[in-house]
Amino acid sequence: MRVVIVFYSLSGNTRRVAKLLASRLAGPDLVEVHDRHQYSTLTAYASGAPRAMRGEVAEVDPSEIEVGDYDLVVLGSPVWAFSPTPAVNGIVAALRGIEGKEVVIFVTSAGVPGDAAGKLQAASEARGARVRGSVAFDRKDLDNERKMADLVGLVTRPPSAG
Repeated sequence: MRVVIVFYSLSGNTRRVAKLLASRLAGPDLVEVHDRHQYSTLTAYASGAPRAMRGEVAEVDPSEIEVGDYDLVVLGSPVWAFSPTPAVNGIVAALRGIEGKEVVIFVTSAGVPGDAAGKLQAASEARGARVRGSVAFDRKDLDNERKMADLVGLVTRPPSAG
């Protein structure tokens, strides 16, 4: 099964989970996406969080992400204001060939994730994807083996019919 992990990370927590997940799988591709708006920790809170709450879509690099040759797409997002980041909203918009693909979602947060995974699921489904499920990590459990096992299980389970 061909897997691609597509993610955005500002603080490094989402990158850490993406790389740990990749180390547990058989050769997935990793695509780290960058927001063209360069946030600092301060500006992420001051301007990024309100943009996330509004569901804004950021311009990202790469501007198009071809996933048509993959069997499964994993999306990773930090949580800003209980929402996916504008960059991850941009990722969903940039995905090419996502229609009919299965998707697994993980989010990382400093505390409570809110409905970030649910919002990301809705955006993915609006693009024609089928979401298998999601796992939320907070900064205290980035290395939580049970949560990582749950995420690996979602990724490696046989495809659903349909």
